[in-house]
Amino acid sequence: MSTKGDPLRLGLFVLAGTVLLVVGLYLLGNKRDLFSNTIEVQALFHQVGGLRPGNNVRYMGINVGTVKAVEIANDTTVRVVLAIRADEAEHINTNAVATVGSDGLMGNRLVNLTPGDRAGPSLSEGTTLSTSVPLDTDLMLRTLDRTNINLAVITDDLRLLSGRLNDPGNFVGMLTDTTLALALRQALYDLQASAGNAYALTTGVNALVLDAQHGQGALGVLISDEGTEADMRRMLADLRLAADTLGIAIGRIDRFSKDLEQGQGLAHAIVKDTVLANDVRRMIVRLDTSTALLNEDLRAIQRNWLLRRYFKEQEKAKGRSKVP
Repeated sequence: MSTKGDPLRLGLFVLAGTVLLVVGLYLLGNKRDLFSNTIEVQALFHQVGGLRPGNNVRYMGINVGTVKAVEIANDTTVRVVLAIRADEAEHINTNAVATVGSDGLMGNRLVNLTPGDRAGPSLSEGTTLSTSVPLDTDLMLRTLDRTNINLAVITDDLRLLSGRLNDPGNFVGMLTDTTLALALRQALYDLQASAGNAYALTTGVNALVLDAQHGQGALGVLISDEGTEADMRRMLADLRLAADTLGIAIGRIDRFSKDLEQGQGLAHAIVKDTVLANDVRRMIVRLDTSTALLNEDLRAIQRNWLLRRYFKEQEKAKGRSKVP
């Protein structure tokens, strides 16, 4: 019976040893500083991003302790208890800043400690460290995913644009057309000539303005000479008076023409009455004839020997009166 119980006891002993070994390995894995002298400090975070007890604590890239506990302090804050080795805590000040990071891009989570802005006392038991917002790797990956999608869309658009540019009859083909190039060159030459003409015109206008400002030229004299300005004012006043007089005369002529059209006077009768006009015309002809006959009679009287002496004395008297 004793021989049969030895294998059972041996099996139980091996099983118990195996369990103790596994538990020891677990404890050593989660509490690496189990046999070291440590102090406990804490840090309050709003987001720990998967941080667990047993993760490393690093100060300037060196492991100085482990995460002892991760607890929920309230609905917005998470308390992380850090076990820092006492010999390393002497070199870390209380103004150090704690952040949650990763061991590489996809490694385990850890707590990074960075020195503060100023000097301070060394860490002591129960110190609460200040924290900063950690880099959210998931958010970064999501942002990179959206960036990749946008980059793919942009490359597709560039591919379509390059394909359209390579099609015949596109804008690039128009630019390579020699006829269009000549027309464009001619248009540029015309534009350059127009710009030169505009510059010359502007220069002339500027010179004219400068001459006017300095009282040179006709425009300058008109602007700066007070005497010329007074003469121009008088001339404009005379022109205004002449225009008023001309307006009055035109009004009178208009009234006269209306009276001539509608009145019963001599002028209306002479202009409108054809019988009277013919009588006046015959009377003028008779007056011309009578005048011619009278002139002949006077010449005949002058040649008469009875009156010849009288006319000669009259001519002499006229001649003496003309001599100064």
